[in-house]
Amino acid sequence: MSQNINLAAIFYSLVLPLRKNLAVPHFSVSDLSKVDPDAIYDAGFRGLVFDKDNTLTVPYGREIHRRIAKTVARFQKIYGTKMVIMSNSAGTHDDKDYSDAEMIEADLGIPVIKHLWKKPGGIRAVTDYFGCSPKDLVMFGDRILTDIVFGNRYGMLTVHTAFLTEEGDNKTAAKIRRKEIPLMRKLYQEGYRAPIHGRFNPNICLENLLAQPQTA
Repeated sequence: MSQNINLAAIFYSLVLPLRKNLAVPHFSVSDLSKVDPDAIYDAGFRGLVFDKDNTLTVPYGREIHRRIAKTVARFQKIYGTKMVIMSNSAGTHDDKDYSDAEMIEADLGIPVIKHLWKKPGGIRAVTDYFGCSPKDLVMFGDRILTDIVFGNRYGMLTVHTAFLTEEGDNKTAAKIRRKEIPLMRKLYQEGYRAPIHGRFNPNICLENLLAQPQTA
């Protein structure tokens, strides 16, 4: 899957000093097994948006990672087609004839949103699909400047997931992630918090790594 330059992410990396709280998620978890699907549903969220690589699967993987399989299955049972993947490769203009998107849908059984603008842009495709306000949605992803900034920018609840593995990962993405995570932690330690969300409930996740002391 090719990944061309993401102009939206570059732009937001430049304006981030003006809105630093966009880079701080509501939750940061080790993986999706630390999320409670039923608590999310009970909080009134109408849909879920997931990044794919290093959130649901290993990089470029074709099956849900075994560590999170039970949680993902529960999400699928509760939300059905209101659970989608929004990738910055599959389903974009980089994906010729949307062949990658179709392959992912067949492999994982999760719809892939087709969108013109890459995260942190592309909200129109999301709201058109769900037919509701972004405030009714949850965004899950391992990348700060794309997934988390995207969700926070438009009012979603945001859940950052630690990457599953760097094995086979895009080298540029891995390099950027190594800088993003310390930035997120630094901003949190300085007192920055994710934008206030009316449906925030601490019980949605079983842990919040940002609130835990960091070990060397």
